Amino acid sequence: MLNIGKLVVISAFVPLVSGCSGLSGPSFDNADVTALRQAKPNMQRAHTEDPQVSSSEYRRNLYNTALILARKGDHQAAIPIFRHSLASSDTLERRTALASSLVAVGQHQEAAQLLQEVTNAGTGHGETWYTLGKSWLALGRYDEALAAFSEASNRLTGDPRPRSARGVTFAAMGNISSALNSFDMALKVRSQDRETLSNKALVQALSDNEGAAIEILETLVDTEQADPRDRQNLALAYLMQGEDEKAHAIGRIDLDQETLTDTFLFYQEIKALPIDYRMRALVSGAVDPAWDSRESANMKLANNDNRIEAAKRIILKPAPEPRPTPPPLPEPVVQEDPVIPPLLEPEGWAVQIGAYRTIKNLVRGWDILKERNADILEGIPPRRSEKDFGPRDSTPSGFYYRLNAGPLENYSAAKILCDAFIERGTDCWIRPPEKPEGKLPSRAENQ
Repeated sequence: MLNIGKLVVISAFVPLVSGCSGLSGPSFDNADVTALRQAKPNMQRAHTEDPQVSSSEYRRNLYNTALILARKGDHQAAIPIFRHSLASSDTLERRTALASSLVAVGQHQEAAQLLQEVTNAGTGHGETWYTLGKSWLALGRYDEALAAFSEASNRLTGDPRPRSARGVTFAAMGNISSALNSFDMALKVRSQDRETLSNKALVQALSDNEGAAIEILETLVDTEQADPRDRQNLALAYLMQGEDEKAHAIGRIDLDQETLTDTFLFYQEIKALPIDYRMRALVSGAVDPAWDSRESANMKLANNDNRIEAAKRIILKPAPEPRPTPPPLPEPVVQEDPVIPPLLEPEGWAVQIGAYRTIKNLVRGWDILKERNADILEGIPPRRSEKDFGPRDSTPSGFYYRLNAGPLENYSAAKILCDAFIERGTDCWIRPPEKPEGKLPSRAENQ
């Protein structure tokens, strides 16, 4: 079963090969007919109630309805209407519109055949060539993709997209230097084009230049225009640099746990490949050729202000420390601090939101979290527990102060609080009532 999370890293392209067969002209299946019937009633009613509405005007209005659906991303509903319009009037504009929606749902073979009939006749415009190039790229026909994007660049002189697409194609061919040069050419057309910047950073991350990639992507993510593509590209860049905690924190903003796990397994497989093959695997799905992009293409990751702000918090502060690197022996002297009392039995449920080596860092961690999350921590005091794993080869090892918030009334209250922290990019674990860990406070400390 294909997991869509791994697809969002390509900013403008569906990376897997479609299994759909090409058709010379528009055709309809049962799903097309059903969708068309659902889309037509209002237009049909207007035509019936107003005899002055001509048949040509009715067809034009129906075509405009499909354009609106496509702009809103509802390509499945737009496609049967585009087919209907093309059957009644086969124009370059309508062929290109249908092909663009076919590309959006992964039906690249049919899209390419529709547009190739136009370009072979020498009548295609810039958008036609650009859409054809995207289909060739998804189908792994890289030479044809480069040629199509070059034609699109010649016609769309003020548009960075064809040049950026050439960069993706060169990267898929393993030609990283030409890819980066193409991105730079696209940025000369529009210096802050988000799609080009995200594509360039993606190629840098996959060619062992993670630092430059992260610098670009953190800047993109730290804006109100940040979207799931930017965040998932940043997650991949963090993973390539070995910052797994940050990668997972960014990834879980948009992906559920099952999707996140599958996506990061895919990223690890990409990381294990030679540099020249990484982008090709990402574009084509070559790591697992059994996948089928017909299922993938309709997935859209939702975006909202909470997700944008959660990503900002992750890139502006150090990653959480649930498993910090153990220090050399001897273990540090425990410094009792009455500011943070320990988590004691039987005070109830709590949530753990950090782990630190020293009391000083524990207090500082609480101050930072309280300042940034005052709304959800209102009236909830800090707690600490102490855990000594002893010297051992695996992690965690050594002595830790765990930062907790509580006590909370029950499990439900703890889960609500923990979910809120995770939504904001902070790791969180629910702590049930349990026996004390480590040292208990002195009598004087409780007075």
